[in-house]
Amino acid sequence: MLLALAVFLFSRRVQASSGTEGASFLDIPVGAGPAALGSAYSALASDAYAPVWNPGGLGLVKNYQFAAQQLSYLGSINYEFGSYVQPLGKGRALGASVQYLGSGAIAGTDIYGNPTGNFSAHYAAYSLAYGQSIGDKLSLGVTGKIINAQISDVSANAYAFDLGSMYQATTNLRLAGVLTNIGTKLTFIDQGDSLPLAFHLGAVYALKYQLTLAAEAVYPQTGLASFHTGLEWAPMAPISLRVGYRTDTLNGLSPLAGLTTGIGLNVMGCELAYAWVPLGELGNTQYFSILMKFGELGPPKRNLIHFSGVKRDPSVKEPEQPESVDQLIELMNGQDKTDLAKKAD
Repeated sequence: MLLALAVFLFSRRVQASSGTEGASFLDIPVGAGPAALGSAYSALASDAYAPVWNPGGLGLVKNYQFAAQQLSYLGSINYEFGSYVQPLGKGRALGASVQYLGSGAIAGTDIYGNPTGNFSAHYAAYSLAYGQSIGDKLSLGVTGKIINAQISDVSANAYAFDLGSMYQATTNLRLAGVLTNIGTKLTFIDQGDSLPLAFHLGAVYALKYQLTLAAEAVYPQTGLASFHTGLEWAPMAPISLRVGYRTDTLNGLSPLAGLTTGIGLNVMGCELAYAWVPLGELGNTQYFSILMKFGELGPPKRNLIHFSGVKRDPSVKEPEQPESVDQLIELMNGQDKTDLAKKAD
C-alpha cells in the first residue's frame, strides 16, 4: 500500500507545492491543446474543456461538443478524460466530464518483502457544469464534482465545486477568474486530506499574424503561486502550433521541465491534438486528444479572440455596406412609378 500511495502522491511533488493535499491528480491538465499552452487555458475554455478549466466558458458555447484524451503518464499510470457540452439556448450550456487516473497492476508485498499478489489503485472525478452569459461581455458558471479514490480495497470520496467567470474586456482581450476545488476532505480510513483549492486568474490576447497569447497566474491554498503562459500560431486554417511554459513543475527538476509544446490539426470541425510535456529526469508525458463540434444554434459567429487579427490586417478590406432599408424602399417605389408611367403612355 505504501508503494501505491507513493505512486499517486508523487504527482503532488511534480506540481511542486508544499503541504498535504488529496486528489492532486486534479492539477494534471486535461486536453492536448491546453497542456501544450502551458496550462494557461482558463480564458480560452469556451469549448468542451470548460467543465474542467472554467465553467464560465459554457456561456459562450454555440454548438454541441465532445472531447476525449488519452495520456500515458509516468510509469504505468494512465490518465483518461471525456467531456460533453450541450447548449440549452442562447448564452446557456450544460457540460459533463469524467477524469480517471489509473495505476495498472501494482505488485504487493508484506512487511518482510514477500509477494502478496497484485492490486490496483485509481482516482476519478465526475463533474456536471452549467454556464450562462450575463449581458454581452460577462459569462458565469459552476461545476459540481464527485471525487472517488481507491487503493486496493480501501476507498474514499469527496465532494467539491468550481466557480468560473469570463469577461470580454475588448475585442482582442478576454479575462477569466476561476476558484477550483472548494469542497470536503478526501478521507482514507481516519486520514483526511484537503483538496487542491486554488484561484486562477487568466487572460488571452489576440495578436497580429494569427497569434494568440495566453497567460495565467495560479494561487493555491498551499504552496507557492505559479505562472503559466502559452502562445498559439495558426499559419493556416487547419494547423495550430502551440508552445508554453509553467513554473509549478520546476521544483527539483531542470528548467526544461516547465516547457510544453504541441500541434493541432483541424478537419471538418474536429481537432486532433498532440502535446509533449517533459518532466525533466522523471520522463516525458505525451498527450493525444480529440475535440469535436456538431452543428450550431443560430447563424455561425466568429470567435472574437481567434479572428480579431484578421479584422485588423490592413490587407483585408471591410465589405461595402448595403443601402439602408428606407433607401431601398424609396428606390423600389420610384422604379415602380416609372414603370407605371411608361405603361400609361
